[in-house]
Amino acid sequence: MDVSLGNKSYIYHFGYGYSKKRCTSIANWFINRYLHRHKLTIDIVHRSLKKDDCYGFCDVVNYSRPRDFTIELHSGMNEVDYTKTLLHELVHLKQWVEGSLRLKSGKTHFRGMNVSDLDYMRQPHEFEAFTMQEILYKQYNKYVFDYKGKKVRDNNFVLDNRLPKHIL
Repeated sequence: MDVSLGNKSYIYHFGYGYSKKRCTSIANWFINRYLHRHKLTIDIVHRSLKKDDCYGFCDVVNYSRPRDFTIELHSGMNEVDYTKTLLHELVHLKQWVEGSLRLKSGKTHFRGMNVSDLDYMRQPHEFEAFTMQEILYKQYNKYVFDYKGKKVRDNNFVLDNRLPKHIL
């Protein structure tokens, strides 16, 4: 289990079939950019989700004041799918923290509307997460890569070729 601190937040990640650097970089980038004012605890678990028939999900520990979360991701995804899936689940985390996604009387509500009875792809919070994962994927890649496609950041640190390799 590895821990990284995204501003005031604790991010724990563990499991198998994933890049620790990628997980840390994406989560820290998102938290520092969008949820830097909140003290969060996030467990990112990597395991097989074949039986669950999904690539990832975000669960809240305490629904009354959502600050503790578990994100589960399918292990062994390629880099693009992994990045987009983690960003998708982080959008849901943001929806919970900001209060647009809530649980009332055992039913999921998004911006005051009961969405529990809607098909998965018709749920507005899913539509928002799928839309945002594409936008965030482009923003994250701009953050990590320069305009020529050369990697300039790794694990939230700027790479400088003039530094000795053991520092990089």
